[in-house]
Amino acid sequence: MEIKQSAAGKWSHGKTMPVKNVQALAANAADLTEEDIKRYIRPARADDVAVAAHGDDSSQSIPVIDLGRLLDSQSYQLEAARLKSACEEWGFFQVKNHGIPDTVLENMRNDLEHFFRLPLDEKNRFGQLPGDLQGYGQAFVESENQTLDWCDRLYLVTQPPHDREMRPWPTTPVSFRESTESYSSELMRVTGSLMAIIARNLDVDLPRDTYVSQALRMTYYPACPVAHDKVLGISPHSDISMLTLVWELNLVEGLQIKRQDAWVPVKPHPKALVVNVGDFLEILTNGKYQSIEHRVAVNPHKERMSISAFHLPKLDMSVGPLSEIVGGGLKKYKTLRVDEVAKVVFSSKLDGKKTKDYAMLSV
Repeated sequence: MEIKQSAAGKWSHGKTMPVKNVQALAANAADLTEEDIKRYIRPARADDVAVAAHGDDSSQSIPVIDLGRLLDSQSYQLEAARLKSACEEWGFFQVKNHGIPDTVLENMRNDLEHFFRLPLDEKNRFGQLPGDLQGYGQAFVESENQTLDWCDRLYLVTQPPHDREMRPWPTTPVSFRESTESYSSELMRVTGSLMAIIARNLDVDLPRDTYVSQALRMTYYPACPVAHDKVLGISPHSDISMLTLVWELNLVEGLQIKRQDAWVPVKPHPKALVVNVGDFLEILTNGKYQSIEHRVAVNPHKERMSISAFHLPKLDMSVGPLSEIVGGGLKKYKTLRVDEVAKVVFSSKLDGKKTKDYAMLSV
């Protein structure tokens, strides 16, 4: 298998320009005009077709996987087959019965809501520094003419512990760091369980180094009462990760995935996390599992909060298609160091490409 250790590497988080705080801008909702938010309004695109809210139409609903059944020997085989189908056919699924204690979730939710309610000056104490995406602010803002996302983010590297830079970790509320540590650890457990079963489904050996790194993106999307159909919370993208786990804290719909040339909304599940195949898992499987493009729509009346947890290989590893999967076929991707891929992707994240579309990856 083509996962190998090389010289020590360091994660490159790219750079971003400071821009106006979206939450502060949205605070004057009654007086907002399209002129006020012109940097957030996107030109219409021919492929920008959204599927209407699907209600009970299960054909447009991403699969729901039961982790408890996956960990039960009596129900494993059937549920593992459902997971395999979800990875191959959707690239997205929701996982319920994940085992994260309610107290861990409640503490994380309360502390994050508290943080986003703080005065802007207080939040900015944990703001991004030049040349680093960690901290509070925006991301991948590279020009004055760039169309912006309607959100504010707190981005933290959380795993492994020795990679943490604690300056951007909020100390208000006082329990924030402890809550984040507990939540991060639980996500690593869930990810480990899912990756073990994914490896078993693929009949390959995936060492823990393939998902040992974790970063959390905690995002606040204010309501957008003006031109909300022309504004996005997050632009279309795929995730440079192995697996991404998303918790939609207040159950406000917004996440949409690209499927059959249309944007399909993901209905939040009150007891589940959303999981998606990342770019590195697509590369490892030589395209057998697809990393799907997705975006976030905004709500004209309700705020939305989410936490996305990106799980990645060890950053000084080289990753390429697994020989066990390629067999006698053709490799679709090169074998490259993780930090080399990250550097290229983060340096031009907003050029409209999925990670797998970059010429440096294709064979």
